[in-house]
Amino acid sequence: MKRFSLMPFAAALLTAFLFNGCVDPQSLLTVSIDKTLPTIRNVNVLVEKSSVGFEWPAIRDSRVKGINIYRATPDAGRTQRFVKIAAIGDPFATHYVDRNIEPNRRYLYTFSTYDLLSESPHGKIVRVQTPSAFKPVEFVKVYLRASGVVKILWKPHPDPRIAGYVIQRRLEKPAAAWRFLANISGRLMPEYIDASAARGYRYSYRVLARSSNGAFSQPSAPAAILVK
Repeated sequence: MKRFSLMPFAAALLTAFLFNGCVDPQSLLTVSIDKTLPTIRNVNVLVEKSSVGFEWPAIRDSRVKGINIYRATPDAGRTQRFVKIAAIGDPFATHYVDRNIEPNRRYLYTFSTYDLLSESPHGKIVRVQTPSAFKPVEFVKVYLRASGVVKILWKPHPDPRIAGYVIQRRLEKPAAAWRFLANISGRLMPEYIDASAARGYRYSYRVLARSSNGAFSQPSAPAAILVK
């Protein structure tokens, strides 16, 4: 790993780190690798659709000031490059949750400890496979209930972990991107009434199921209608 000179801005960065406990992971400067620092090798993992939780043994070495967490996404390309995603500025911390993940993906994680100027070697690589996304909402139908009023109906999602739905709308001509329209609370609530559509235009609607912890299903098949 490259060595960096301790310029004034680096000293200021370290001061901010000490007093705030955590800084932008990409702004941390590691001066050197210290093989005498403890390495994190035993990591327990709990995987959900929208997050991965980690637990590791408590660090007993008084030199340690915090823990770095690195992640690689092998499916994104041939090069399995680890990128620092977090710097925990507390040597007593033993847990971390990565919420910036996608369903049905492979991830690699590794951990290191650091003191004021050095970082330990990376620990054992932890391999994670996230579950597939929830199945899409079925039987989405749209009806014109009045001039400029569209009613969207769908079949309630069968998974009890679903807490609600997100409705998206797209203008068909001219073609436009999908845009958020509404949040619907409750798994058993299967309808939404859109009174904001402009008459004379053709729209498509689709529904995504949403779990209580923020995971989304695949989008439903779109349903189109000409608004009169």
